[in-house]
Amino acid sequence: MKADLFVLSFVISAGFLAVILYLIRSRKLREQYALLWLALSLVMMVLSLFPQLLDLLADKLGVDYAPSLLYLLGLMSVLCIMLHLTIALSALTRRIIVLTQALALQEQRCDGLEAQVRSQVRQS
Repeated sequence: MKADLFVLSFVISAGFLAVILYLIRSRKLREQYALLWLALSLVMMVLSLFPQLLDLLADKLGVDYAPSLLYLLGLMSVLCIMLHLTIALSALTRRIIVLTQALALQEQRCDGLEAQVRSQVRQS
């Protein structure tokens, strides 16, 4: 590949890193979820600066065409991020169910107390 393409790839990776850092600073992205995105952008930057690493890794793994390994690594990274977010979403769903049930019980208790107070007021 040409050096211009590696420079463009590095600039895109650095821009991606800057966006992730901006989202963290503006509290639109929590740190625990941003760690995977930060790692992905840093790996992209390293591979852009040192394309020989990708060639070496492809050679070690027996991959004939190094850019296809890059696509595989990218796909696996995105799948790991999606799995992480799905696990977090499942945990939040469980918490919402528990909170909804607790709120319903509190409302039922409040309604019972209000009815009891109204009946006492009527009697007096």
